[in-house]
Amino acid sequence: MPVPLSPTEPEPTAPRRILVVEDSPLNQMIVNAVLTSVGYRVEMANNGLEAVMAAQAGGFDLILMDLSMPEMDGLTATRLLRDLPGPAGQVPVIAMTADTDEADRLRCREAGMNDHVAKPVERAQLLSVVACWLRPADQRGPSAPCAPALDRTADAVLDLDVLRQLAEDLDEDVLAEVLQQFLAETQDRIVRIIQEPDLNALTREAHTLKSTAGTFGAHALCVAARALEMSCHAKAEAEVRALRFDIPRLAEEAIAAYRAAGYLP
Repeated sequence: MPVPLSPTEPEPTAPRRILVVEDSPLNQMIVNAVLTSVGYRVEMANNGLEAVMAAQAGGFDLILMDLSMPEMDGLTATRLLRDLPGPAGQVPVIAMTADTDEADRLRCREAGMNDHVAKPVERAQLLSVVACWLRPADQRGPSAPCAPALDRTADAVLDLDVLRQLAEDLDEDVLAEVLQQFLAETQDRIVRIIQEPDLNALTREAHTLKSTAGTFGAHALCVAARALEMSCHAKAEAEVRALRFDIPRLAEEAIAAYRAAGYLP
């Protein structure tokens, strides 16, 4: 049953249908939990190609779009969505991205996106932006975006605010399950990060680790994964080499911190 909204979380006037386009099952689970908890109807697409196919059938009120995905990325998918005839081509598209500097926001706007929410997803910001773009156009205010990205500056192994929010959004058993799944996926990803010779593939691994680590409050690991992604883009070999072998240590520190905070046995 949907939980009551706080005064800062506007209530949808009717069940609205939202398409979430995200390739990470863990991120899908988190976003779905937040949106369904306030009564939205949620459907999932695993990549941009699936999103375009789903949107062609119509009926969605809003689309939440990840940027980096296999098969088709979010920017390409949005450009194709904007070419669809009728209402399907006019549905608001909100980027979900860990990259929120001005250059990234410009790329999103140029592709036809309306707004963005930062990853890791913050419940209050996500619901505020979604509610804003589900209002009639003349009620959205004079300018977009409707809500600013929240600043995350926690200088610690874990961002405990993120974990506390996850504990509110998910049942205790579900949180324990997805946290274990995140750690298992991270261990496999770290092996690939250490061994991967191709910089493009390494960039994708770093990008995904940045996103999932942020979602589960592994702040220091998220920062290192972002640095690795940027170093790969810059082809900075010395930095890439150092970060490859620093990330496993940070993952172990995150696991120890989860245990110390009571999130792992």
